[in-house]
Parts: sequence; structure tokens; C-alpha cells
Amino acid sequence: MSQLSDRFQRDLNIRNYSPRTIRSYTLALRQIGRHTGKCPSQVSIPELKDYLDFQVKQGKSWSTINVIISAVNLLYTETLGEPPILDRINRPKTPVKLPSVLSTEEVASFLGCIRNLKHRTLFMTTYSAGLRIGEACRLKVTDIDSARMRIIVRNAKGHKDREVILSQKLLDQLRSYYKFYRPTEFLFMGQKPNTPLTYRAALDVFKKSLARAGVHKHASTHTLRHSYATHLLDKGIDLRIIQATLGHKSIKTTLKYCHLTNNRYAGVTSPLDDLNL
Repeated sequence: MSQLSDRFQRDLNIRNYSPRTIRSYTLALRQIGRHTGKCPSQVSIPELKDYLDFQVKQGKSWSTINVIISAVNLLYTETLGEPPILDRINRPKTPVKLPSVLSTEEVASFLGCIRNLKHRTLFMTTYSAGLRIGEACRLKVTDIDSARMRIIVRNAKGHKDREVILSQKLLDQLRSYYKFYRPTEFLFMGQKPNTPLTYRAALDVFKKSLARAGVHKHASTHTLRHSYATHLLDKGIDLRIIQATLGHKSIKTTLKYCHLTNNRYAGVTSPLDDLNL
């Protein structure tokens, strides 16, 4: 299993999969091996279906099931050079859920509760530009283009670069931050020199600050990105522009924010309000 795992990781590296995706797929294969007592390459289709059924009964999410199916198929196509073994299994139906969104007042309260200058600047940057937290943590000093008022997001999801608007208020904050911390490479440094702040560290700060702000919604760092998109829609910004700033490949991904904007129900009242009770 160890040799197969090494080969599998090598092949996904060649395909330029992200380190996080490679870890997820490798872990999925190891868990199959532990559950069946066999090397994943020797597990039969009925055994794999039994394992998937076991995961469903354990209450695993649809995304976890999809990761397992993708990992097995990639093992066969990329490492073993054979047809995908689970290509005929239908993927679980994706539940349609609206993302959690903070109001502008809640965002302001959240940012106001962050005492550390670096952490406050990090989350101001995340919200201001609609970044994924990993994109914000990996920003470099040279990615801030104050002359053009742009932030360059490099090697984002799908290995694509994009530009987003640099807020004037954020630029003022970044200048104060730079004078104090003097970052040299990564804008938001981690504990070790020349390394970015980690996702786990950012998530820990987010949860604690949200609690201090008295916001009890189910939220994650990605909620700031959802809030950014929704607030732009509330301001009447064109959906195509929002799609470009978020880096969405398909407009369908951006359309979900139409269900969250306050403008969607502007002027609409319930028929109950028309009754003379």
C-alpha cells in the first residue's frame, strides 16, 4: 500500500492537482484499505459498493462519497493505467443549500472585534476582495498593486490567476500593517520565516472573533466570500462582474447569490398583508 500510495501521489502531482486534493484522495484510499484489509487495487466492485454503502449509513456527506469515487477512479486511470472501476456508479445527488451570509452590520462587528492588527487586516482583505481564505493567506507583498488599485490573486482554484479591486480603505489598512510588520515575501506571515499564515490559524481566529462579536450564525471563513458577493448584488453590481471577481468558471455558480440578495424581494409583500383581519 505504501508503494502504491507513493506512485498515486506522484501521478497526481504530475497532473498538477493541489496538495490538499492529493491528501484527500490518498486518505480516502488508505481508509478503503483499512476497512477491507486489502490493497485498494485489489478490492472488487461489490466490496467497494459495500464500503460506499457503509459510509452512507455512517452519515457521511455527499462530498465525502464523491471524493472516494474520484480517488478510486484516479487510482485506476492514472496509476494502474486501466479504465475507471467506478465510472458506472451514479454520483450522489448534490443537496441544494443556500450559503450562510453575514449582514454588513455583522461583518463590521466581526472585524471590529479582532484585536490583532495582522488578523484584522487578513480578514478585511478576505472580505474586501471576496477571496478564499487560502488565497488571502498566500498573498505576497508584490501582489498588491496600489498604482492600479488591484490585487493579483495568483494560482487560485483551477490554477488560474485573476485580478480583483483594491479598496481604498483596505489600502490604508495595509499601509499601517506594513509599517508595523514589515513583511518581506508573504503578506501575512506564519510562525516560520517566509511561510504564509496557515488555514487552521486563520480559522481559529475567525471562530473566536465571531463569538466575541455575538454573531451566532453557522459560519466559516468562506462566509465572508459569500457575504462579499451578496453585498455586491445588493448594491446592484452586474452578475458577470461578480463572477469575474470571484473567479467562477460558470455563471451558474454565481447565480446562487441571487437567492440571497435583499433586492430579490424588493417591493414584494406577503398576501397575508392584504387581508383585513
